[in-house]
Amino acid sequence: MQEKQPNGTLPAIADDQLITIAEQAEKRIEAVRRIKTLALKLTNPGDWVDQQGKPYLQASGAEKIARLFGISWRISEPIREESEDGYFQYTYKGEFCLAGASIEAVGSRNSKDGFFSRRKGQTIPASEIDQTDVKKAAYTNLLGNGITRLLGIRNLTYDDLKTVGITKQMLTQIEYRKKPPLKQSSKPDPKPDESPPPPNGKLKEAADRTFKKDYEDYLGELGTDVFQEVLDSFKVKTPEELPEIERSTFLKRCKMKLEERDSA
Repeated sequence: MQEKQPNGTLPAIADDQLITIAEQAEKRIEAVRRIKTLALKLTNPGDWVDQQGKPYLQASGAEKIARLFGISWRISEPIREESEDGYFQYTYKGEFCLAGASIEAVGSRNSKDGFFSRRKGQTIPASEIDQTDVKKAAYTNLLGNGITRLLGIRNLTYDDLKTVGITKQMLTQIEYRKKPPLKQSSKPDPKPDESPPPPNGKLKEAADRTFKKDYEDYLGELGTDVFQEVLDSFKVKTPEELPEIERSTFLKRCKMKLEERDSA
């Protein structure tokens, strides 16, 4: 550890140290490029699907990559959570290890996702959704997250896949039905520093039900990962934790995410 100068500041890094740091950074960048190329060469179009316009690595491809680099993992039993309307979510947690380094990763899928909850353009009840499909999808999500994070090759693009001869047209496409535009309210939104009057009794229950229906629709359209990103931006874990004054802002942000996805 560097000692502080009398004025309390750390000494400047010497030029030769900067050169060494830069050289090491360049070597790491080149190593990541080689890892990415080697990993992609192992896969074929059957190891990928096109999910809403982006390549998504399936379990078969993730396992091939893991074997090449000697990645091991320990996965806990899945956690199943069910909402009041009967829809459910599976979550896996695991530890992934490579050459003494290890990370923790999470993979989850919700039956409310459009891939599971819609058939022929219509929403189907939770009782008609195969729990095994949701469970397998959560496991796939965990493997993809853990293996690509450990190797530093997340957020792969179609340009990356083209380098090994895989194109978007070769992949099975998964599309979610677009959400119809929300009805515009005739009442203006509350000002940022103005709390709406607290509803009472049946009015509050109706407002809660409407909010719940709206955010569950967005959950189904956006998918668990994107929906969770929006929640994280409000620093809450569940929509129910949102203050009433922030609910409309939360729904607007979900709508923006949906529009961004559809225009991509």
